[in-house]
Amino acid sequence: MSNCPTRQPMYENGSLSKATGDKTLRPGGFDLTDRLLTLCELSADSRIVDVGCGTGGTVEYLRDSGFAHAIGIDRSELLLQTGICRRPDLPLACAWSKSLPMASGHADAILAECSFSAMAGLDGALTEFHRVLRSGGRLALSDIYARNAEGLPALHSLPLSCGLRHAVTREQLTENLQAHGFEIAVWEDHSEMLKQLVGQMILAHGSMREFWSQSEPGTDPMELQIAVGKAKLGYHLLVAQKT
Repeated sequence: MSNCPTRQPMYENGSLSKATGDKTLRPGGFDLTDRLLTLCELSADSRIVDVGCGTGGTVEYLRDSGFAHAIGIDRSELLLQTGICRRPDLPLACAWSKSLPMASGHADAILAECSFSAMAGLDGALTEFHRVLRSGGRLALSDIYARNAEGLPALHSLPLSCGLRHAVTREQLTENLQAHGFEIAVWEDHSEMLKQLVGQMILAHGSMREFWSQSEPGTDPMELQIAVGKAKLGYHLLVAQKT
């Protein structure tokens, strides 16, 4: 796709999938997906849009679980093609989060599992999510967040290809959601899931230094590790309602 960045992000370069597999490039896997679905109280005929769907693993899981109207959107043609090769019947489309190819009020729920922080133009994405969701529709996120705001400047200053460059605190995210017409109904901390993923990365790559070297080759891995530590990154799950 012509608008895609020239630098290959970690989600495409294989460093993350080496630890997680191709279907769920995130902490928690389908366990957190199930938690989000339960909290959203969705029915089988709910229209669910997975934004930042990657290879479509969650869309495949949803449709196999009876959610026949689940679709996936991602900006990476590479990841989408991997999913379509795996399951040619998956309804996946290439688009940016700030320009979703669907009518206003179409969706009952939007999922963004460890993808919101990686989206270019978060304000534009939230404006578009609000447009696409029906009145009272749910925005369901799981993602990284910073538990120490003082550590964010160092993290944001690094040349990163992943969502770490957009990490925010719980308070900042809450304010941003409210400013775009959403009210948080549920917030849960699942930082243990992030710790488990770090363990998987170490097993797959030998060390976090080696993982960072492969996933973010333009950044000094030690400097990155120090910045991550200062920000005290955690992992959250939230459900917000369109107001």
